[in-house]
Amino acid sequence: MSPRRVHYDRHILGFTLFLAGVLVVSPCFLAILNSFKTLREIVRSPLSLPEHFTLENYVYLFTGVKLALPMVNSFLMCISVIAGLVAIAPMAAHWMARRSTIVSKSLQLFMLMGLTIPFQVIMIPLLQEYRILGIQSTYFALLLHYISWGLPLCVFIYSGFISSVPKELEESAVIDGCGPVGVFWRIVFPLLTPCTVTVVIFWGLWIWNDFMQAFIVMGPDKGRLVFVQLWRFLSDKYVKNWNHIFAGVVVLSMPVTILYVALQRHFIKGLTAGAVK
Repeated sequence: MSPRRVHYDRHILGFTLFLAGVLVVSPCFLAILNSFKTLREIVRSPLSLPEHFTLENYVYLFTGVKLALPMVNSFLMCISVIAGLVAIAPMAAHWMARRSTIVSKSLQLFMLMGLTIPFQVIMIPLLQEYRILGIQSTYFALLLHYISWGLPLCVFIYSGFISSVPKELEESAVIDGCGPVGVFWRIVFPLLTPCTVTVVIFWGLWIWNDFMQAFIVMGPDKGRLVFVQLWRFLSDKYVKNWNHIFAGVVVLSMPVTILYVALQRHFIKGLTAGAVK
């Protein structure tokens, strides 16, 4: 292929990526722009600049919609789920990666099956199980669901990286008198930092933004998480408060956006960890 042809293809690729970026960023820009408008301005001209910038939409989120407590609840749920996943997934992945028994292979196959089953398939049996256990429509039930739903993918991510960690490091620690628990938490786990950051970002983003599963497991009147609360106040079919909806979208997207921007390098590194030995 000639250098001129390569140069031309690069320009085409660059222009295509630019258009894709514009398509992705433009809805975010419109949401921010319309969050400073009144409802009348949005209906009259959603693409124009605000005639008078107003913060009343953001004030209403914390006075009328009362998003402060749901935001705290969602943050605590994110922390609890991530802590559970980081405590369980790496240990399970280490055990399965370092053993070649029938039990470990069966557990690996079981985890892979968990990646292929959609939520809609287990939705009704899951709710029936929670009802039998007496924990239906509780935060504890939602916590169990999030952790069990996230374990297969987290174990898969950790397993790929642990397989690339030399066993000699663990054997040296055993010779120095370190027990199995100490070997994992002192030697292996610090090496899994890229994977741990990936788990924190991926599941933090997903749990914070989740509406469907929180709505189904907790119910419309029980759950006090951010997007369920926003839906509850702004879902009147006769009144569309687009100004409040745009402001809510901007406010609720800020924490996860900041988290991703701050840790994006570690996120990409964690996704590719273990791909090449």
